[in-house]
Amino acid sequence: MRVPYLTGETIYLRALVAGDKETAAAWYPGPFPINAARAEDWLKEAHTELWSGNKPRHYIIARAEDDATVGSVTLRQQGRRAFASFAMAPWLDDDDSLRAAALRIVVPWARDDLELMVLTVPIAADETATLDAAEALGLERAAHLREYVARPGGRVDRLYQALNAPWRTGDA
Repeated sequence: MRVPYLTGETIYLRALVAGDKETAAAWYPGPFPINAARAEDWLKEAHTELWSGNKPRHYIIARAEDDATVGSVTLRQQGRRAFASFAMAPWLDDDDSLRAAALRIVVPWARDDLELMVLTVPIAADETATLDAAEALGLERAAHLREYVARPGGRVDRLYQALNAPWRTGDA
């Protein structure tokens, strides 16, 4: 089932389910891949008491045409501030455009529905489609970390984009 406000033209976001343990290499947010047994344990732990504390919430990024899992987005929220990070399947050639498509869903959702005032999204300098989407969505550069992200053959800068949404007031 696809939630309309979390669905774009090429991708959609959905909650993780037990069956996602089989595709953990595509979505797991850690630096090292995990197997299905470890992913099953992680899924059980990660989805306990989500609304009672400040636990991160994880969502699968799935391709709309074939429902294939292509990555995940993690939202860490504290009050009206949040930090969104993306983990994309490492074998994809179009991971940057898919991440940009996911960002086009996450930012309006965070701003309009979750009513966040600040959303920080780390983006590597070589992720040009994601940077273009961030700027089109009104995110502003908040920090620039030199040579922070390791890439094959070198390192690239990490740019932090942040959305500072003003409080909205209705007609008095």
